[in-house]
Amino acid sequence: MNRLLTAAITGLMAFTGLSTAARAEVLTIEGMTPASSSEFSEIQSISIGRFGGSDGRALAFELEDSLSAASVFGQPYFDIIGGRSAVESDASLSGHVTAGIEEYETVAKRRRCVKRGEKDKCVTYKDIKVDCLTRKIDFQAQVRATRYSDGRSIYAQSFPDNEEQTVCSGDDQDFASSESVIRSMVVEAASAIRNDFAPREYRVDVRILESRKGMTKVEGNFFKAAIKMTKSNAAEACRMWDEAARNGQVHISLTFNRALCAEQRGDLDSALALYDEANRISPGKLEVIESIGRISAHRRALGEWELRQSGRRES
Repeated sequence: MNRLLTAAITGLMAFTGLSTAARAEVLTIEGMTPASSSEFSEIQSISIGRFGGSDGRALAFELEDSLSAASVFGQPYFDIIGGRSAVESDASLSGHVTAGIEEYETVAKRRRCVKRGEKDKCVTYKDIKVDCLTRKIDFQAQVRATRYSDGRSIYAQSFPDNEEQTVCSGDDQDFASSESVIRSMVVEAASAIRNDFAPREYRVDVRILESRKGMTKVEGNFFKAAIKMTKSNAAEACRMWDEAARNGQVHISLTFNRALCAEQRGDLDSALALYDEANRISPGKLEVIESIGRISAHRRALGEWELRQSGRRES
C-alpha cells in the first residue's frame, strides 16, 4: 500500500484532491511519504553487491546513484558503499537483471494513400493490410537485500517491465533505440527501489474548497474574500477563515480550508483534527479522505525519521 501511495504522490501527485487546475485556488503543502519497506528505517549503510545478468551492472550503478541521492531535510539517508570495501555495511544489495528482445513479422491495417491528384496531393485514402515488424522487450529485475547482523533477507522484490512496438512499411517512424528503452526501465526500477527504502519529501499545490452553498450572504462574501486573498497572502486567507470559525460559522469548505492551512503550517495534529471534523460534516468526501491519508502518511514518515535519528544518536 505504501508503494502505491508513494507512486501516486511522486507521479504528478495523482490524488484527485491535489488538482492544480489553473483556475482553481490552491495552498502549497510540503510533506513526506514513508518508505514502502519499514525494514530500512534502522539501516544506515548499504553496500552494492553483485548484480548478475545482461543489465545487472547498469542497475547496480543506477542504484548506487539513486540511493546516494536519497535525502531527508537535506541530510543523506544512507551511506552507500559501492564495490569492494573493507567497511562493514548494515545491509547489502544483490540481484539479477535481464532484458530480452524479440522481433517477429506481422500484418496490420494502416491508412494509406491509394490515389493522388494534381501536385501529387492525395485524394483517396484507404485502410489496407501492410507488412510490419513487431519488437518486444521483456525486462526482469530481481533485487534482494540482506542484513549483515543476522544474515536475514529483509527485502526481495521483482520488477518486471515490457514494451512492444510495431513498425509497418510506409510508417513515418522507426523503432526507438532498444538501449534507451532498457535504460529507462533500469531507471524506473531503481526509482521504485529507492522509494521502497527511503521516505520522499514532496511539495504540492492542493486545491481549496470554494463552494459557499448553505452560507448566508454575509458569510459567503467574507469566505469569497478569503479565497481571493490566497493569490497574494495565504496566511491572511487562513486568518480570515479562522476568524469565521471563531464567530461560530460551520461549513465543510471552511473546515477543510482551515485544515489545509494547519497542514501548510506544519501543525499536523490540528490539521488531522480539522480533517476529521470535515469528514463528520460531509462523510466520505473524496478531498477529505485523501487529505486524511496524506496527513497519516506524513506522520508515519516523520515517526520513522525520528526513530532513525535517535538510533544514530545512540550509536
